[in-house]
Amino acid sequence: MANEGGSFSVSSEVGKLKRVMLHRPGKELERLTIDNKDELLFDDILWLEEAQKEHDTFADLLRDNGVEVVYFRNCLSHVLGEDSVRDPLLDEVLALEAIDIPLVSALKGVLMEVSASELAEILIAGLTKMEALEILPPCRSLVLRAMGDRDFLIHPLPNLYFQRDPFSFINSGVIISVMSFEARRKEPLYARYIFKNHPYFKGIEFLFGDHPRDTYPYRIEGGDILVLSDSVVAIGISQRTAAGTLQIVGKRIAEKAGVKTVLAVDIPKSRAAMHLDTVFTMVDHDAFTIYPEVKEYIRIWQLEYSPEGEITSVIEHQNLGDCLRKVLHLDVIRFIETGGGDPVAAARDQWNDGTNTLAIAPGVVITYRRNVVSNRVLQANGIKVFEVKGAELGRGRGGPRCMSMPLTRD
Repeated sequence: MANEGGSFSVSSEVGKLKRVMLHRPGKELERLTIDNKDELLFDDILWLEEAQKEHDTFADLLRDNGVEVVYFRNCLSHVLGEDSVRDPLLDEVLALEAIDIPLVSALKGVLMEVSASELAEILIAGLTKMEALEILPPCRSLVLRAMGDRDFLIHPLPNLYFQRDPFSFINSGVIISVMSFEARRKEPLYARYIFKNHPYFKGIEFLFGDHPRDTYPYRIEGGDILVLSDSVVAIGISQRTAAGTLQIVGKRIAEKAGVKTVLAVDIPKSRAAMHLDTVFTMVDHDAFTIYPEVKEYIRIWQLEYSPEGEITSVIEHQNLGDCLRKVLHLDVIRFIETGGGDPVAAARDQWNDGTNTLAIAPGVVITYRRNVVSNRVLQANGIKVFEVKGAELGRGRGGPRCMSMPLTRD
């Protein structure tokens, strides 16, 4: 990766993908157990070696299609090489962990001295008491004494391979997310330090997330943000994104990114529909995949903004297709249903992220191979489908779109 500032612009869901951020899963997945998987937002335990093979195949497919792949871990390691970054980042990380002052002091002292790559590994994969005792000096910490050997002083981030969620690029700026669940709150923190300090991202504009007040209980995650055009953005009101935060973000992206229209799309508040892109993605200029079970529950409000970020009108729409035709200035909108209208096939494919497609060009998408019915339906509707194996990666309940954050599209 070059050490000079890049050009970043995402003004479409389907423009040709030029540059993307990924995270290759690592030791953090091996932290998952039957006892902690629910707390860490997983339904199952993944086989790391196979998950890495699948992820490498996914990355290679992107490269084969002319996409530059940037790895989150490498970016984090780079910025941790500077004490001026490492010191405040560790302060923020350790403040999020339930440990006492003597332990914070001892642990920070050790972590300030390890190599940048070692620290990146610890911050992502976590640190148990047993591991910490090998590196810590004597420490008068009650918390440390009370912990079990396998308890975490620094909690792991097994969801980090879902790069869509901690941040989002809109036009030439970035939104730093505020995650709903504690298990993922450190992911956007690391992203903020990367985008502020890595020379590759020099000069990038923060649209939301760099202000001290842009934090919990605000809630917004990247999987709920779809950039439909340079002036139209859809944002889900979901299990992970709150309506009030959407309105604040809407004002910011109108002021700073030139967005004129925000579609607030209210979807069921459930794990099966955790983000808007779990049930609805764009696959061509006029075509969208949609999970049919949510169609009757979706509510849509069209928020129009002035250049100063003021709401000038709020229009409720009863029909998603009519709304999209209007705001995208299209004569026809095509909905391609997950499962092709078969409710059993739709339910099976939806469990395996059949709707969560990643468009790498207009009418060209990447999907999981296992979603046989939905892939066949996409192809029948003129969509070119690249399939990747997702037997392990899909156990985390996220597909190719979830695993990737576009940095640049044509």
